[in-house]
Amino acid sequence: MRPLSRRLPFALVLAYLTAVVWLDLVTRAALRLDVYAALAPVLAAVLCTYRQTLFVGAVDFVLMVTRHGVMLPSEVTLVDRVGAILGNVLMVGAAVAVARLRRDEDALLDRVRATGEAAQRALLRPLPLRTHGVLVDGFYVSSQREALIGGDIYEVVDTPYGTRVLIGDVRGKGLGTLGAGAAVLTAFREAAYHRRDLVSGVEAMEQGLQRYHRSAEYQTRSQPDARIPPEEVRMRASEEFVTALVLGAEEPGPAGGDDRIHLVLVDCGHLAPFLLGPDGGVRELEAAEPGLPLGLGHLVAAPRTAQRVTLPPTARLLACTDGVTEARAPDGAFYPLTERLTAWSALPTAELLARLQNDLVAHTGGRLQDDVAVLVMERAPTKVSG
Repeated sequence: MRPLSRRLPFALVLAYLTAVVWLDLVTRAALRLDVYAALAPVLAAVLCTYRQTLFVGAVDFVLMVTRHGVMLPSEVTLVDRVGAILGNVLMVGAAVAVARLRRDEDALLDRVRATGEAAQRALLRPLPLRTHGVLVDGFYVSSQREALIGGDIYEVVDTPYGTRVLIGDVRGKGLGTLGAGAAVLTAFREAAYHRRDLVSGVEAMEQGLQRYHRSAEYQTRSQPDARIPPEEVRMRASEEFVTALVLGAEEPGPAGGDDRIHLVLVDCGHLAPFLLGPDGGVRELEAAEPGLPLGLGHLVAAPRTAQRVTLPPTARLLACTDGVTEARAPDGAFYPLTERLTAWSALPTAELLARLQNDLVAHTGGRLQDDVAVLVMERAPTKVSG
């Protein structure tokens, strides 16, 4: 809770303190309602900022000293007066100490969050991303609270061979999948610049994931006090795979020439993308021979295959992870992605993505069961020189 959002609790605590003191003044002295005023600093320590707690504590202390030192009847003994004031001082001191601890924890949390956000942004760059001929926009929602990213990955790279786009989903969800996701992303970025053939680049990604698994197993073996047995590490590695869709877009033709986008797709067990046509039609581009996810490619001898697709000049390609298609409403109904895309396919990309994200949150009641990544790929608008 930020300081600006604590103005209302601060006002309520002061109102409570004022009400208690006023009631104590208008009622008979035997009721001693002033003891409830000591709760005001405690409430401030929980609900307000450190400075607000200091202010409430100071006001409470002055009021109690005035009340017990000056305004009480003369028959009240000195011991009672000093005891009441001392008890109030202890309550104020405890409240201030709690408020300071909360302030230090909030500051530490802010530093940790800033560091985590920087690290996560280094792994996944903010959208939209643009290359020489392609614009990729989208959104990412992590199912894990306070996390910017999770088990889904994406990347857009401008290479000498054209644009390379990746969207993937590591088995599992949340921050525990970052290692495998980072390994695949690193291999993709490196292969995109040095391998013209898309299938060869996917093989490099598979090798990068295998190296990550071997490294994890070695690290476990080299630590005698490791809590996870090496056998379990190997089993986890065999079960940890990454579904991915890798796209390669050739450079667009010269002005006045071919305005279409020529794509090469390699499907690694991922969801089929959707072609959003210029006429408002929606078509799912299912691969003729979908491949196995990354990490499982060694199970078959046949090499991966590429599929060629040509997009009309104003067509768009939408790819997503199964966090979208498997999102459930409270009654168990899956999210009707095809139906929504059919209704919104004519919308501009930014509006389409905004509606899709808001509708997805509304469908699930704000409780996503898995990470969500959505990318929309289209030809970049031509810059007009003035």
